[in-house]
Amino acid sequence: MKKYIPLFLVLFSLITSKISFSQEKTNQGYSAILFKLKGDYPKDFRIIQSVYSNLLEMYLPFELNKINDSTYYTSFRKLNLSTYHFILDEQYFISNIESNSIDTIEFDFEDKTNFKVSYQGKYTDFFYNSKKFVEIIKNLVFNEAKDETWTSYTVDYENSDDLNGYLDEKIKRKNNYLETITQNPTMLTIGKEIIDLREIINAINEMENVPNNQQYEERIHLYQTIFKDRTQFLKFQYAGQYEVFNAILKDSLLNLPDISISGPWEFENKLESIFGNSLGNDFREFYERIIAVAYILKLKGENSLNPDHKLAILNYFKNDLYKNYILTKNELNSKEVNLSNVHYLPFDSKNEDVFENIVSKYKGKIVLIDNWATWCGPCIAGFEKIHPLKEKYKDNKDIIFLYLTDESSNYNIWQGYTQKLSGEHYFLYENQSNKIYDDHKINGIPHYMLLDKEGNIKYSETIVDSIETKIDGWIQSVL
Repeated sequence: MKKYIPLFLVLFSLITSKISFSQEKTNQGYSAILFKLKGDYPKDFRIIQSVYSNLLEMYLPFELNKINDSTYYTSFRKLNLSTYHFILDEQYFISNIESNSIDTIEFDFEDKTNFKVSYQGKYTDFFYNSKKFVEIIKNLVFNEAKDETWTSYTVDYENSDDLNGYLDEKIKRKNNYLETITQNPTMLTIGKEIIDLREIINAINEMENVPNNQQYEERIHLYQTIFKDRTQFLKFQYAGQYEVFNAILKDSLLNLPDISISGPWEFENKLESIFGNSLGNDFREFYERIIAVAYILKLKGENSLNPDHKLAILNYFKNDLYKNYILTKNELNSKEVNLSNVHYLPFDSKNEDVFENIVSKYKGKIVLIDNWATWCGPCIAGFEKIHPLKEKYKDNKDIIFLYLTDESSNYNIWQGYTQKLSGEHYFLYENQSNKIYDDHKINGIPHYMLLDKEGNIKYSETIVDSIETKIDGWIQSVL
């Protein structure tokens, strides 16, 4: 089943700013964001979709810590410049933050929902143009229903040169369009870099259209064509670079080894056989960055590094930034406490029919199932709409709020929500959730299902508006 992906979450995966490689070796540390409230502010101040991204990871959630009713803060370990974003009352706010620095954001509330915002930090132009910047990038990146808007090429995916021309023309036309809609230097600089990066990602994704019988050698030629003269994206320091490396690492036709088994040197040899000399002088930075991402991906879930892995990392990476980040990430993972409300089913991906295994645990309870994903804006907004309902029934032990998502979601964001969103959480394989969607005729998310105490599905509906009222009525009808 094809799930629709709202724009806002993908937008922010593309946005960060530039630093030089000379800074990159040493510039890391903790940063903080201070939130101050004035006026008639809400006493239960909450922001949603609060995440930051760096060179090696995307969508790392940050949580507000309450100092008092009018002051909140968050802090996180950073790699050089990172981009953070959050949503308050459906307004998007974006900024960059440097390592070892503090941004202060003040909200002056006229009433509970209307406010003025002020920002103290280095990236004033970026922050105050958040809304306009999002609209510009949305037009450039997502309004591509017809390729002829951006290129006159009809692509033959078996022809690498044709693909290269297709990409070059799209980039040129988009850059020209950007210059007609803004003269803001920050927007022009970041916008052009995002266009270039996004087209690299598009090119990798377009390989899915290549005929299945295409030979491995031609696939390699395609990669060398795409990346020739395009490794300048390494200097952009986009969080979206992660998407480039992730797309490469997921290309099964490349037969990349498991980094935890092969080690970094064998992995690099494989990369060299794929990219040849197409990367130019940036090949070393490219290899270290993608291998660092491979290690970070390996550290998801309950995986950890053994002593051999650590020694290999210490010996391989010339860039201290990467080795320190990987090893620190491993230490933090090993210290995490497993939450009792987080569940991984004891089945591999071959077992698709898992719905009954999940709900059988809650027989005798009223269960509200929230089918969601980290990339789904209405799903995230739904959390806030249901929050008063959860408060209403928090003392009723017979009502369970159960959240289902799958590997299409960003794992880091999911982990963040499991820590701050009460309820039962399950992370499924995508084919398992698709089986649930097909069996129960779920065509979009957020989709809510209510089970009575006998385990019967009484209600099943995709809802965006009036969520709290409708679900409260469901619950009342089965109490």
